[in-house]
Amino acid sequence: MVRLALFGIVVVLLVLLARSIFPSKDSSAEQEPTEMVEDPNNGVFIPKSEAINKTINGKEYYFSSEQSAEEFIKKQKRP
Repeated sequence: MVRLALFGIVVVLLVLLARSIFPSKDSSAEQEPTEMVEDPNNGVFIPKSEAINKTINGKEYYFSSEQSAEEFIKKQKRP
């Protein structure tokens, strides 16, 4: 009977160890969703954490690249 109990404990520990080494794909669903922002120059959506942030005329904009930001600023300066 003791052997059976020890075997059960070992199995439970192995399962817990396997779960910690190989997490299920469902665990990614528990993460917070990524906030997306739209580049006003080309309409591309990008994660806010990766976007280039510029304040133009007191308004905050997010761009996918420095080149896109420069193009947008040039467009704003045109009459």
